[in-house]
Amino acid sequence: MSLIFRDNIRQIISELGVSISEFAEIIGEKASRLNDVLQGRQRPPFDLIEKIISSLDVDANWLISGQGVAGVNHGKKWNISDEFEYIPMYDVEVSAGRGIDAYGAAAPKTYLAFRKDWLRARGLFADSLNCVTARGDSMEPTISNKDTLLVNTAHSNPVDGRIYVIRSEDTLWVKRVQRQLDGSLLLISDNESYPPMHLDLRNHENIEIIGQVVNVSSDII
Repeated sequence: MSLIFRDNIRQIISELGVSISEFAEIIGEKASRLNDVLQGRQRPPFDLIEKIISSLDVDANWLISGQGVAGVNHGKKWNISDEFEYIPMYDVEVSAGRGIDAYGAAAPKTYLAFRKDWLRARGLFADSLNCVTARGDSMEPTISNKDTLLVNTAHSNPVDGRIYVIRSEDTLWVKRVQRQLDGSLLLISDNESYPPMHLDLRNHENIEIIGQVVNVSSDII
């Protein structure tokens, strides 16, 4: 049961898009105790199982045995809804490399939980935010391959030196932006192995600044 239980907790954490410490807060548990269970240092205690089931409306049979309805009931109004905003995560990769094709994202793949007080402290509003995945190494060490990027679409007017998601037709990049005197943009990689890219907006009507990258997170599980 322990291995199935641990794997299912990791699936829930991934589905919610939260860290271990944030998940522990959601269910009212100590992060250290939860981490001990996930690392196999402690058998899953009954009260932890009960907290997960009651907080997230998870199928108890699935959580323990892997049989039954998998995952979280997103239709339930959890008692943590007053503390968290759920930001859409789109099934789109943005290039921290030489540019890759964007693929369909009419609807979010999932939602990631962010604390409301964390967003307020940074002047961020949920309805202007979305999340995407970085691909490539051109923005190392700031952004690594498969990092999750929180993008603020309210900030689409580039400020020199900040990082933005830029779309050119079907291609998405994540780069630092520097405006040139002629009105063009210089897309700069943090990895010096990649030369700057010059975009003349007058000759590229399809170029769009999607928004500013305001947070980068990595999956360490």
